[in-house]
Amino acid sequence: MKQIDRIILINVITTAIVSGVFNVFTGIHVKNLGFGEGIVGQVLSIGSVSIALGSMLNAYLSSKLGFKKTISLGLILMSIGILGVSFLTNPFLIKLFSGIMGIGYGFPFSSIGVLLIENSSEKERVKVFSKNFVSQSLGTVCASYGAGRLIKTFGKIFAVEKSIPLVYLFCAFLILFSFYPLNGLKDREIIKNKKSKDFFKGFKEVMSGQALKFVIYNTIIGFGAGLVIPFFSVYLKFSLNIDNEKVGIIMGLSQLGLVIGGLLVPYISKVLGRENTVVICQLLSIPFLISIAFPQGIFILGVSFLLRSTLMNLNQPLIQNISLETVDYENRALMSSVVSMSSNVTRAISMIIAGYLMENISYNFPYYLTVVLYLVGTAVFYKNFKVEKPLRGGADE
Repeated sequence: MKQIDRIILINVITTAIVSGVFNVFTGIHVKNLGFGEGIVGQVLSIGSVSIALGSMLNAYLSSKLGFKKTISLGLILMSIGILGVSFLTNPFLIKLFSGIMGIGYGFPFSSIGVLLIENSSEKERVKVFSKNFVSQSLGTVCASYGAGRLIKTFGKIFAVEKSIPLVYLFCAFLILFSFYPLNGLKDREIIKNKKSKDFFKGFKEVMSGQALKFVIYNTIIGFGAGLVIPFFSVYLKFSLNIDNEKVGIIMGLSQLGLVIGGLLVPYISKVLGRENTVVICQLLSIPFLISIAFPQGIFILGVSFLLRSTLMNLNQPLIQNISLETVDYENRALMSSVVSMSSNVTRAISMIIAGYLMENISYNFPYYLTVVLYLVGTAVFYKNFKVEKPLRGGADE
């Protein structure tokens, strides 16, 4: 198995479980235990902010231990975390293990982009990032659909409230399977990091210039996303009364949009340029976000999920690439972690706000705020990222 394929497989397994299963069904699981949207928001927000914490820990530890050891630690923590959320019913303990799950995921999450750059040449980089994005999106589609089917099947055999925990138990074993591709991964980064700048001095570069402008943009978009995206499954289940299997299908459709976007992005970016692609696609996604807030039937709802997801996330391989080129070679792991932190911390805050708004005002209100934030974030990006420059470092240097 090639190094790139090993990296992508690790990402597919961990991201599919987090994005396709955990983020989709944890809200429903918590509601099934009898808790309100406020608790759902707290559980999801702790998981999100913990990803940021795990990413920052990874930036530091990977410079001392290498990515292979830190990813191993992350996989173990993910398995422990998802098992705790599965079988515990105390809200404090659910939040605690959601945090452990998030910290664990932060390790592979913030490593993948750096590892892909280290193992690819500049010419093939956009295609490599697109391949990774398409693969993780397909994995997430399959995970959402498969989990929805399993939950429905288990619900007929066992008590309904036991079906999601049983699926999570299966996911814990699947996470541990990631050790198979990890074992053959060549850990090159630690050798270079020993010669790199001091970890803490790297913050000076990351928190200045174009890097800081990107972090600001990412923070705004992250806050807007946290208001609605983590609650999509809860919205479908408890506001629109859609069953778990159909929730899995609709959420899978949104991930199918990522696959389509990932396949198209190398060609669209060649025509429009990276920055214009990001701006245009984010703006075009907004009408479909509004359509989700005012559903006209399950078919139109599914189409809106598909198109919103395709447009808003088509640019993710480009965004990841652009963010890493705003800093010097030795600070890429730190930049990846800061980007993760800026997005996940703000998502954590906005999840709590969204939980309160949905429980006390309406499910629709957070969508209005998200539209405004997406417009502001897109304007910030357009103002600051108009000129492309080549990405430094990598396998061809």
